[in-house]
Amino acid sequence: MIWLAFPAMVLLAVRLTIVLVNLLTRPWLTRKPLKDTPPVSVLIPARNEEKNLSVLLSGLLEQDYRDMEIIVYNDESTDRTLEIIKAFSKNDSRIQWIDGGPVPEGWNGKNYACDQLAGRASGKYFLFLDGDVRVESGLIEKSLAHSEQYDLSLLSIFPRQLMITTGEQITVPVMNWILLSLLPLSLIRLSHRSSLAAANGQFMLFRAREYRHHRFHRMVREMNVEDIQIMRKMKRMGYRGHTVLSRGEVTCRMYHNFSEAIRGFTRSMFAFFGGSALLLIFFTVFTTFGFIFVWIGLSWKVALLYLGAGLLLRIIAAGMSYQPLLRVAFLAPIQQISFLVMVLESFRLRSRGRNTWKGRTIKYKGQ
Repeated sequence: MIWLAFPAMVLLAVRLTIVLVNLLTRPWLTRKPLKDTPPVSVLIPARNEEKNLSVLLSGLLEQDYRDMEIIVYNDESTDRTLEIIKAFSKNDSRIQWIDGGPVPEGWNGKNYACDQLAGRASGKYFLFLDGDVRVESGLIEKSLAHSEQYDLSLLSIFPRQLMITTGEQITVPVMNWILLSLLPLSLIRLSHRSSLAAANGQFMLFRAREYRHHRFHRMVREMNVEDIQIMRKMKRMGYRGHTVLSRGEVTCRMYHNFSEAIRGFTRSMFAFFGGSALLLIFFTVFTTFGFIFVWIGLSWKVALLYLGAGLLLRIIAAGMSYQPLLRVAFLAPIQQISFLVMVLESFRLRSRGRNTWKGRTIKYKGQ
């Protein structure tokens, strides 16, 4: 078993080093003032978002940033989404809306909605927001200042996740646990390697001149996980992108229970690992059973050190993500089991070649 113990320890050491690098490089929005105030188009694809959309639109209208248009795409919603959009647009002329139709063959629904929104937008920056996010005052100004400081063509933010039910608490933290221990976020901006890419479709701020020229959502029209693919393509083209964490400027309650979270994360699990089943299997086996490998292959004392280092990694990632530290530490074993369930379900759905989300069938296209 010693031949399994050493790879487990090396993987943990590398991941702990990466999460410490992320901590030291402070992966949050800059606090520098904005020099210019370019017009911004806020673009929101919305499908059955009646529970969330009012909160998002209210937050946008409370922004100090005034040179802004807001365009919402009603993506064949069957709830009160369209009514909410119309009510807000009557009270504020900055809010416009598009009543979407059927998704054309060869398109993913969200990508089509984003492409239609971009065709209507007039700003110098395009800010794509998911309908379930919430924004704090100052978000747009801070995001533009960060993009301006680093001359970015794309800025993406991982929102601070709101978790209420136990089902959310044992699943949602897995996302940043993976992200912050496998990728130094500063390298997304500093390196030209497309493999060093991450993005979150809940918040993507594009400089409009690059977006209009390439229409990035068209380039990934069939992709189930469009955000990472867009960042990779932009890096290959030589454009500069960056992905950061939110301190609370933008928040989101992604899922509302365990089963919803499992179904949601299975859509993007392979994308976290560059589409490689082997890498995903390697990571899953050694993060789930590494403690056992070290215990049997070396000693229980070394296994306890291994366990402590793994817990420290989770706590640092949780702290950087503004998640409750004690809760994350207490739920760590269950979160690992949840991750294993996600991976197994991802392989099951990948073998079928399709998944379902918000009433639509999603086909896997080489992701």
